[in-house]
Amino acid sequence: MSQDRTAVEKIIKDFLQAVTSQGIKVDRAFLYGSHARGEANENSDIDIIVISRDFSKMPAWRRWEVLGKAVARIMEPVEPLAYTPEEIEALMKREGNFIRHILTQPETIEYHL
Repeated sequence: MSQDRTAVEKIIKDFLQAVTSQGIKVDRAFLYGSHARGEANENSDIDIIVISRDFSKMPAWRRWEVLGKAVARIMEPVEPLAYTPEEIEALMKREGNFIRHILTQPETIEYHL
């Protein structure tokens, strides 16, 4: 049985709070994938992009550590990606990349804390 929208919203909120509790200010976050499209099933994870200026101060491995700790704290099937606003801006200017594709889909949902 797939999770309903209310349950997914709570998981996203809990996940973003787990990120911010590590000293990361989340500027923006986006839900994409099957949950955003309303096509999730019992095997679907929750795909999220987290954008923060604070990520610019850390190497990629540290970003993964922050996101991994947040996932471990909430114990839910969240698959996060981490970017800085500058990285997103650069990716949005390039044709044919995954992030640009996601962020231009009408079903992608933006979240703010």
